[in-house]
Amino acid sequence: MILGIILRNYKCYKGLHYIPFYKDKIENLNVIIGDNGVGKSTILEALDSFFNNANWVINSDSYGKDAAVGAIFLIEKDKCNSVLEDKEQEIIAKISDACWSVDIKSNTTYEKNYTEFFAQRESLFRINESYYLLVIGKRYNTHEYSFLSFDASIDYKLEELPIKPNSQTISLILAKTINLFSYLYIPVEATISEFLKLETAGMQLLADKNLKNTISTALNDKTIIRNNRKKLSVIDLINEKLEEYINQIQDEIQKIDTSYDFKPDYRQITKLTPNHIANVIIEAFYSKRKLKKDKKPISTLSSGEKRRALIDIIYVFLTKNEIERNLILAIDEPESSLHISKCYNQFRKVQDIAIKYNQQLFITTHWYGSLPILKCGNLLHIQEDQNISLFNLENYFEERKNHPDDINLKSFFDLAASIISAYRNSSCHWLLVEGVEDKMYLQYYLNNDNIQILPLSGCSNVKKVYEYLFTPVSNSKQEIPGKKEPKILCIVDTDSQNAPINVESFTKNKLLQIKRWNESPTTHQIELYNIENPNITQTEIEEILEPALFYNALKTCIEAYGNEQEINAFHAFEFDENVMTSRIKGDYSILNHLGNGRNMRQDKEVINTFIDRMKHEIAIIYTQSPKTGDAPSWVSLINDILDN
Repeated sequence: MILGIILRNYKCYKGLHYIPFYKDKIENLNVIIGDNGVGKSTILEALDSFFNNANWVINSDSYGKDAAVGAIFLIEKDKCNSVLEDKEQEIIAKISDACWSVDIKSNTTYEKNYTEFFAQRESLFRINESYYLLVIGKRYNTHEYSFLSFDASIDYKLEELPIKPNSQTISLILAKTINLFSYLYIPVEATISEFLKLETAGMQLLADKNLKNTISTALNDKTIIRNNRKKLSVIDLINEKLEEYINQIQDEIQKIDTSYDFKPDYRQITKLTPNHIANVIIEAFYSKRKLKKDKKPISTLSSGEKRRALIDIIYVFLTKNEIERNLILAIDEPESSLHISKCYNQFRKVQDIAIKYNQQLFITTHWYGSLPILKCGNLLHIQEDQNISLFNLENYFEERKNHPDDINLKSFFDLAASIISAYRNSSCHWLLVEGVEDKMYLQYYLNNDNIQILPLSGCSNVKKVYEYLFTPVSNSKQEIPGKKEPKILCIVDTDSQNAPINVESFTKNKLLQIKRWNESPTTHQIELYNIENPNITQTEIEEILEPALFYNALKTCIEAYGNEQEINAFHAFEFDENVMTSRIKGDYSILNHLGNGRNMRQDKEVINTFIDRMKHEIAIIYTQSPKTGDAPSWVSLINDILDN
């Protein structure tokens, strides 16, 4: 996959720029936002120039200067080695070693422009035994690949080889490596009806690998017997006849002038391969099959319907086919010309392409309503000076304080409008919760694609969004008649500052409800109370999980991340298997103090402080644990609210 892109004097990017596509964890989905003209589409166009030799657009102030496009690749060693010969594997390994080891301080260019790359690399060292890290670039008006700013560092590492490879050899190896990927770019102004002709290059990239293999096998099958009993395949016969024909033509034209010839270029494959013929056969066959909708040619549909058809056909090809090469898909504005009511489903398919079908995907968009809908991925915000901020979509709303001012969803009103738009045009339920840990625990137990869970970074934020949603959701029965409505359920912790909601009679609205967790102080049963209920027992989601599962997650986390004081405090307790919840605080606790001259109150305080500091790490360990089949009772409470 691509971890980042290097741009030098390309279109609006003057000088050298490094654009990262990786922050805290590897993600397939990359969403690029920003005002018109800041360089969103330029990123996708530059990758098209890099992979497909599309037209270069040089920065208008930089003519005569070096222009280049490059990418940082993270590639599994086994996959890369499968297309390389033994000596080529030695060379690519040295190139990767250089990229893993180059020092940021060894070159002022690195220190100034590649700070983000070195930060990315630092967090990836744990997998460097299994992955090649490669910087591959291409300069304007050249066909050879190089290493751009990293040329000197990699060249120094290649000196360690018994025979240092020349630039042509290196370029050939890099070309083979890049050939592991197919890059498919759909610009916003593309003629969608042309793209949707199944015989186009785009559809060739999406063709089923097994289909090509079947055709290639048939072409290679040696079923033709010569007089000398030599067996030939169809592809052998085709190559033989073409070779005879081209040699005859060459002989004749050299009678006119001996300087003419049909010799192949350096290291070019001279014969047709089964794969060449398979592509032509598929193209010729599919050229007879034109896609229609409601018996109408795609060309007659509206721009928005063409855009929908584009996503639909890509989605279907990916769900049904095994793609021959790793596909990198780039789409300018998937929502272009679509009514807002259609945007939600469009972005759900986009998300599935990246997550379910494991394809790296880049999109640009002006529909900020997509941001709370997308479950995970990277969000790149580009400003006028091409300054780029990178955020994680999983924690999108929790990071809003760090977002630039022009991201519209920073306001609760815009967020509510996006939720309403998505809610009214899908059958999905929505759960609005306080934090990302709440989302992780709920996803672990609910595990339902028909439920969207959005963390809002605090109880007060959940309440504010609820109030914005109240009026439009209350009127939804008149606006969407004859349809079983999905629900929006807001859930908050119970704490000492549990302020009331400023909306009257909200309990009458079954489509939109706000509840709070509550553990009964007598029976210790978990309940979902209405927000105005005066019976308050302070309850957080970490206190209402499976007791043994939470205890083991806490133990693992303390032993991995705790200091000596925290570890000693934890081992001053034993697990109480008679407790029904995962509560730590108070007398009813899963931790039973052993005494041994230690202060129980102080030990509990140390552990609770650790839990508050390490909530996210504990949630990760808990939700990665095998399920016991004994889910907390509140799971059925939530399902009952959503289903009834």
